[in-house]
Amino acid sequence: MTLRSRSIFPPAVNGGARSRALADPPAPVAAAAPAPKPPATEALAQRAGALVNEIDFPGFVAGLVHGTFDAIVDASIRQMESYSSLVAAVAKTVDQFTEENVSPNQARDWLAQRYPGEVRVAPPGGDQPTPTLVPIAEGLMPTWLGDYGIDGEELSSELLETRVLPQVRMHVGAERQQLLATMVMLGMNRVAVKDGSITAKVMFRATANDMAKVGYATGSDPKSVADWGERGSLTYSNASATMVSTLGVNAQSDTSLRADLFGEVRLNFVSETLPLDKLADAAKVALVQRNSAVARVAAPTAPPVAPPAAPAGGV
Repeated sequence: MTLRSRSIFPPAVNGGARSRALADPPAPVAAAAPAPKPPATEALAQRAGALVNEIDFPGFVAGLVHGTFDAIVDASIRQMESYSSLVAAVAKTVDQFTEENVSPNQARDWLAQRYPGEVRVAPPGGDQPTPTLVPIAEGLMPTWLGDYGIDGEELSSELLETRVLPQVRMHVGAERQQLLATMVMLGMNRVAVKDGSITAKVMFRATANDMAKVGYATGSDPKSVADWGERGSLTYSNASATMVSTLGVNAQSDTSLRADLFGEVRLNFVSETLPLDKLADAAKVALVQRNSAVARVAAPTAPPVAPPAAPAGGV
């Protein structure tokens, strides 16, 4: 009888290299160590430098100065333009001023308010696209029609619209022009800047805080003792003690940065009066004086010359 033996171990492949590769686990790859965190003071310096570059403080100051100057100049220009427009308006003739500044509806309202017992304004409707002056009742012959050269005629809508309204409109325009001319003759009351100040500042607030806390603890435990009875005894021999140490680190860093811009403008105004003769020529001043209601003192006249006395002796 023939005996055959068979090995229970597989044959080695490529020597013993493959066997060792299968037996030994791959070595773990070491993780890259994190970069150390910079201290809070260093991060604060970097942030403060970036904030200073972002804040355009010279531009802020320039805008504050230019805005204040432009506002002052614009106010002065508006005052001069308004006064010059007023002078130009009162220097026109009564017809021109009335045509530009008094509408027919304003004249109708003035007449209806002046004589509410005889005249009223009818709203537009039907064949009348505009408001119309109509008498309160028929057969009225008010005495105030004599002021407009229409004495003794019966009051009617046609009379009011065609003959009275143009004269009323001219009368209202003359009154308004006379009032404005009187104001112009008093001069221009101008508001000017006497003195002032402009203040601008920037304030940075920066804080940094670094805090590190380390906790360290140690302890011993005879884990190598085989029996709990021996573990509780203080006289046993051949006992080994295991030392356990714990280390905890808590590191914190905090930075805070703040920038505040402040701007302040203080202006002191003064009022001054400029006479008309410094703003307009002599011809325009004469036109304004003609339309003004201010009483003008007449130039004194020379006393009459007495006739020469007759000689005492006669001829």
